[in-house]
Amino acid sequence: DAEWKSELRPEAYDVLRREGTEPPWSSSLNDVEAPGTFACVGCDSPLYRTDAKFNSGSGWPSFYAPLDGDAVELRVDYKLVIPRTEVVCKTCGGHLGHVFDDGPRPTGKRYCMNGVAMSFLNDSDHPDLAEAVTVRGANAAPMEQPLMAVLPGVAINGFLSVLFINSFLDNMKNLQSAGPSAVANMGWGATAFEYLPLAIGVFYAGNTLLKISDLVPKKVSDKER
Repeated sequence: DAEWKSELRPEAYDVLRREGTEPPWSSSLNDVEAPGTFACVGCDSPLYRTDAKFNSGSGWPSFYAPLDGDAVELRVDYKLVIPRTEVVCKTCGGHLGHVFDDGPRPTGKRYCMNGVAMSFLNDSDHPDLAEAVTVRGANAAPMEQPLMAVLPGVAINGFLSVLFINSFLDNMKNLQSAGPSAVANMGWGATAFEYLPLAIGVFYAGNTLLKISDLVPKKVSDKER
């Protein structure tokens, strides 16, 4: 750890080795659009390509996919009680950020990274690296979600789905027991409100299925770029 501290800037050390978070909008990497590779500042391992970068509006450099399954590793983070999926460099284990399920197509993921934990290597200045990562991308290792990173989301969304759908079914039973006249006297707004728990339940059921699909390893090179 002393070696890391001597080689890294204090801000990078805080993020990579102490799992800190840089202030939003503080990284110059937010504005990078040139073709190139984002590498771990701790070990220089390639992590992301510019073609997977997008403007998330979060204030942190964001990507919809890493270079491949050998670039980053996903772990479960319980620091905020609610489980989150932590992203670390697979080579050196340095903390990079977290991944969320609100990203764009084709993956639907938002890899929210700390810019201070990465460096940017422009293709024009590093043509050999650009060629190497292109070849690597063609033979990309599948990106795997750890089981314990998926199960909490499946459990929470599944529970909420059952909760709201049961609430809807209870509402329907109460309406039936009240009789046709009571239903006829309800306004359209009140009637629509009775179906709101069903809509919410279906939403969480969809989220549950999406979480379950994360257990299937995805080959990065198969994704639309």
